[in-house]
Amino acid sequence: MLHTLHFEPSTSTIKSVSTAGTPVNIEITNHTAGTLKLFWIDSSGNTKDYGDVDPGETQRQGTNSAHAWELRKADGTVVTKFMASYAGEITVSAANELTFEDHTERVIRTPDGDWSTAQGYGMVNYAASLGIADTAPALPMSGQTNNLALNLVGAPSAWAAGYTGKGVKIAVIDSGIAQHTEISGRIVGGYDFYDGDTDPTPADGRYEDHGLSIAGALVGSHAAHGGPDTMGVAPDATLLNIRVGSTAGGPTSAIVQGIRYAVDQGAKVISLSMGNDRAKADPGFAEAVHYAFEHNVVLVNSGGNDLAYGPLGHGLTGAATGEMLLVGNYDLISGSPFTSSNQPGTAPFPWVMAGSSGYLPNSDGGYSSHDDGGTSYATPYVSGLAALLFQQNPNATATEIIDKIIAGASIGANAATGATAAPLTGSAAADRFRSTEVNDSFDGGAGVDSVAYAGKHGDYTITRNGNGWIVTDDTGADGSDLLANVERLTFADSHVALDIDGTAGQVYRLYQAAFNRVPDLPGLGAWIESMDRGLNLEGVANGFLHSPEFAQRYGAQPTNAALVNGMYQNVLHRAPDAGGQAHWMNLLETHTIDAAGLLIGFSESAENKAALIGVIGAGIEYTPVA
Repeated sequence: MLHTLHFEPSTSTIKSVSTAGTPVNIEITNHTAGTLKLFWIDSSGNTKDYGDVDPGETQRQGTNSAHAWELRKADGTVVTKFMASYAGEITVSAANELTFEDHTERVIRTPDGDWSTAQGYGMVNYAASLGIADTAPALPMSGQTNNLALNLVGAPSAWAAGYTGKGVKIAVIDSGIAQHTEISGRIVGGYDFYDGDTDPTPADGRYEDHGLSIAGALVGSHAAHGGPDTMGVAPDATLLNIRVGSTAGGPTSAIVQGIRYAVDQGAKVISLSMGNDRAKADPGFAEAVHYAFEHNVVLVNSGGNDLAYGPLGHGLTGAATGEMLLVGNYDLISGSPFTSSNQPGTAPFPWVMAGSSGYLPNSDGGYSSHDDGGTSYATPYVSGLAALLFQQNPNATATEIIDKIIAGASIGANAATGATAAPLTGSAAADRFRSTEVNDSFDGGAGVDSVAYAGKHGDYTITRNGNGWIVTDDTGADGSDLLANVERLTFADSHVALDIDGTAGQVYRLYQAAFNRVPDLPGLGAWIESMDRGLNLEGVANGFLHSPEFAQRYGAQPTNAALVNGMYQNVLHRAPDAGGQAHWMNLLETHTIDAAGLLIGFSESAENKAALIGVIGAGIEYTPVA
């Protein structure tokens, strides 16, 4: 269900409520010609300036659902006041019109599993991805460790089954890895592409610990010792230390060089906890990702901490190509992503979740605690899983590893996953279901069954899912439905047949074979109804053969040769070869088949089916008989 944000007039006296609400992220996008100013309204009605939103820009603001806000023009004129009741994007158009896009988490069914707009494919699970029993006891939660993050992904079961990353090289592309006893002996090579030398030691200051913390979560020793401790998910893997940044981050050009270097040095996994919030993908980065992918190297990238909804920066390459994994940051306490974590949005791509909480090594030789380590420190728990999968199958492709990680991931129970109706099963008759605002499951059983949707056909995405279908309302009003044994859909403006391998598909293909054209919707609907009522395909073919259109195209009494030549042109778009023509002519002249059999033979041929699957693969629109 989509939520609406109420825009209050300038005279409104709304105030923040300090004792209620939940964390939400709000985006303000300015399409006006002037600067907009954002103000928070406290519980006493006083305002505090939260910055300017320049023309064409978007400002992201973390807030609370019980907090009040005000938008002003640069001259002080109040545009609107609002309570940040729901996460979403407020857009101010060039004409100063206000709209709201709801970003509240919802779940969408996909052929690869359930997709959450906040969590992607969800929390990774080592045992599920490795195909092993998840029976190892959880690590103790007492003490200063990273056990919470390890238990969250099920790492102990992987270790119990012998998966420790042995024989796998992981490249850590970061600000450099400082020395620490936790990772002693694990680094086997590296380079500094930031300074252009062979010493990838991090610079003092900001990000000095960043690369080391990633390395610790990946290969931290399992040897017991007193005090704080970090255990790596792949303790027997080796590392490449590739420095591409310093205290102020690093250029994309250095990251690109680092990726190519990692591939050429034999890394099987690249762990990259760097990114940006740019609205356009970088072509050089995309080419480097593809270079890794085509060499079967899996690149795992942090999803970002920009409060954004939908991919940004490096995530745009992942969303466009599917050739890398993005990682979000999960908060076990709230059962949802940390509010700092970017969220993947409505369009599925390789995005999964892991935790980031716990103790990780620092450059002083000790350990630092992280309640919210950001997507940076969630990333190694996914890149480490990729290393374990490569240990299990050294010859796996990048696609296979990414698919296994996604297949093993799942979305935790929360309000969004709970918004799913109980499955409904039909009878042997023609059942009619109606979609609701939650995620529905319909199994029509026998008969010609249908589901009715309140919206227009163009607002929905229809996807084949094995022997069934997924119908997703892209506006969010009807949720995402899982359909089995359902033949027809009814929308506010059209009707769609899903039986592309049955009645509707057979009639559609007859039009192509007989007339070399797309069916007219009323004619298609009439023939579909006739077959639904019992007419067989031969009866439809004879109807085509005796139609005025057929006579006009082939003549009143076409010869066998004319019929064969016509079928070849309509289906194969070429003249018949000698052997093929002789085959069909012999069948006709010996009365093995008649003209209707010839038409069906071509319409149901593998060539005709292959040529039309791209056209009818998402269902066939038709007009039913009134």
